[in-house]
Amino acid sequence: MIRRRIAGLTPFVSLLALAACTGVAATNHAEPELEGLRSAGYRIAVMPFTVTAPADGFLGATLGPVGELLSLETSEEAPMRDQLGELLRGDVIAWLQQSEYDVMDPWYAATRLGHAGYSKEQLQDPTRATELAKALEVDGVVFGDVRRWNRDYYVLQSVVEVALHLDLVDGASRKKLFSTDRTETVGSGITGGPTGYVSAATEPIAGLRGSNLRALTRSVARNVVTDLNGGMLGNNLGPTSPRLSIVALAKEHAGPFREGERVDVIAVGTPGCDVRFDVGRLRIEVPMQQTAVAKDARGDRATYLGHYVVDSPDLANELPVTCTIQRGTARRTVTSRYRWEGTVSLDGSAR
Repeated sequence: MIRRRIAGLTPFVSLLALAACTGVAATNHAEPELEGLRSAGYRIAVMPFTVTAPADGFLGATLGPVGELLSLETSEEAPMRDQLGELLRGDVIAWLQQSEYDVMDPWYAATRLGHAGYSKEQLQDPTRATELAKALEVDGVVFGDVRRWNRDYYVLQSVVEVALHLDLVDGASRKKLFSTDRTETVGSGITGGPTGYVSAATEPIAGLRGSNLRALTRSVARNVVTDLNGGMLGNNLGPTSPRLSIVALAKEHAGPFREGERVDVIAVGTPGCDVRFDVGRLRIEVPMQQTAVAKDARGDRATYLGHYVVDSPDLANELPVTCTIQRGTARRTVTSRYRWEGTVSLDGSAR
């Protein structure tokens, strides 16, 4: 691909060279066992993407449409390259919801790995796939690298290019089950079709509109996920696996719970789900209500509260407290279960 105007070319040859700058290039490799793993509901987590796109021609914040695009869809406080990685990662996760994979919500992965002390660089290191998969209780880990997000500008032509590399690494075997490199380019100006003298001067800039860039990033992400999913995607969004990052007693309590006292349980996790808690097998499936939703660029999270009042027959020592979160459709229901680290004792005997 020609990236700079080459002196000495005739106008006709120059136009042909520029016209060749619009297109797609992709290479994929998938291990034979991936299809069977995928159809069985392979659980994956998508790590934060690296951005190694070269600085030469990098679409920067000085370009109005680009800054507007990122500010609307990512965290403005982050460096621009991190915002771009966040944008592409979000697109990949959104398309993965239409695949056969069981996808972990990104906020849950960030919360759990953050509590475990992982740095951003460690989360982007494929050699850590096994320990990351173990920490998140998933089967495999997806790593991504935005290798180009650049533009070439000629007198009558602009070419915007997005290139994404993606790896799926199995946590147990450390085997790279899937790898892809995809580059998509869109030209505006001469290669976009016949133009008059006035439009020839304005079309290259118009090609950098946020809407055009957004369509290109979505296209790259969709096609990468289509390849990862064996060449097809569903028509409807499926649910990501619901997650809870916190399960605990809402109030500290010394000693056993007595008759008439409340056992209050709090959970924080995926919004819009059916959440219930058990106290051993003595009290099971106690419903919890969603009481608040916190907005976050990595994904919304909800607070759930539930309680039950200890009755006179309730006598037990060191019972586990567990929460079940469930979300789904008629096509697919996903359930996850979590346990609080402590235990509770009940003394419902008469005082």
